[in-house]
Amino acid sequence: MTMSKLKITSPGAVHPATMRSILITTLSLLMVLGLAVALAGCTPAQAAKNTLSSSTDFDQRTSQDTENAVTQKVPEIKTATFAAVGDNLIHLTVYLTHRLADGSYNFDDVYAPVAPFIKEVDVAYINQETVCGGSELGLSDYPCFNSPHEILDAVDKAGFDWLNTASNHTFDVGEAGILSQLDYLQKLDGLIQTGTQASQEDAETATVIEVNDIKLGLASYTYGLNGFVTPAGKEYLVNLIDRDKIKADIEKLNQLSDVQMVSMHWGTEYSHEPNAEQTELAQFLSDLGVDVIVGAHPHVVEPTTFITGAQGNKTLVIYSLGNFLSAQDEPPRMLGEMARWSISFNPSNKEVTFDNIEILPTVTQIYPGYSGFAVYLLKDYTDELASQHMLASRGLSRSYLIDLAQNVFGDEFPVIY
Repeated sequence: MTMSKLKITSPGAVHPATMRSILITTLSLLMVLGLAVALAGCTPAQAAKNTLSSSTDFDQRTSQDTENAVTQKVPEIKTATFAAVGDNLIHLTVYLTHRLADGSYNFDDVYAPVAPFIKEVDVAYINQETVCGGSELGLSDYPCFNSPHEILDAVDKAGFDWLNTASNHTFDVGEAGILSQLDYLQKLDGLIQTGTQASQEDAETATVIEVNDIKLGLASYTYGLNGFVTPAGKEYLVNLIDRDKIKADIEKLNQLSDVQMVSMHWGTEYSHEPNAEQTELAQFLSDLGVDVIVGAHPHVVEPTTFITGAQGNKTLVIYSLGNFLSAQDEPPRMLGEMARWSISFNPSNKEVTFDNIEILPTVTQIYPGYSGFAVYLLKDYTDELASQHMLASRGLSRSYLIDLAQNVFGDEFPVIY
């Protein structure tokens, strides 16, 4: 903006009317110029500077707005890592070999060889095959198991986070065993259980945990209770496989969580292949939107694979993880599975993707005469350890276990041995 000063001079003789006209015109011009100056609020140099500053601020705001828009279009992907192992089947010889002088038990050494691999992941699952009702109820062996509470301590210490408590042995010592186990688990803050409940209210409450900003919905079901029946009005004690109930539960989980994972106690004992009911139930769960299915009960490993749900979603199905710890004395039952994988969740489109899926076979080490127990990864299981196994004379060896793993798992996912 360019401004000029008005210079007023005094000529000799001027008519008063003319003088009034000149004064009025001059005052009017001065008022207009004063208003212009007030509006500009600056000198020509300052005006130019302000114009440049305003232009720069606008450019910066425009750039920032564009940057914010790009950021909003690319939301942060949430990722979590997982592991799952099979049956924690506590026979008489397992707890007798770990009884201390004061009558208590300590099982930490059993899980120590695999604990570092369990602790590496965000969420680790284990199937608690036998109810841990504790010594107060009287410990017992097959066919009606009751295991020490201290098993739960060792499982917690090893790094497990999610415990399945719904199996065909869950009701072996009745309601008292379930309630005693649930009460003890309250003392272990880091261990979440699904499958049994102390009340109808608990049964109607969905289990959702949050890991790395991902909400995980968890549930468990078993095919039956070895002929036992829960008391009338207390069906809530154990989750049985019932399609209507499962559908209602999963629909609730879908509303409350980002990723859904279900434990299924199913299948044919000692079969390395899933039966028709398993594959049908797996498809049913996948169609409901379940992302991961972990299976137990056969006591031997079965394949791990992907299936596709009705909505085009992918579901990771681990049909059977086999035994993790037991005193069963057949070579195939010594091989278990530690499945590991990662899940990424996209908050903008709710998409779930899988990565880093791998199978690490496990070995139940039983020393001669059932004198000791331990669990190893097959990759760490040496020929020397195999030679010390109680079943070495019946053909168990490292090469036997590798061949069995290759035959069952195939090559869909890496098998680490």
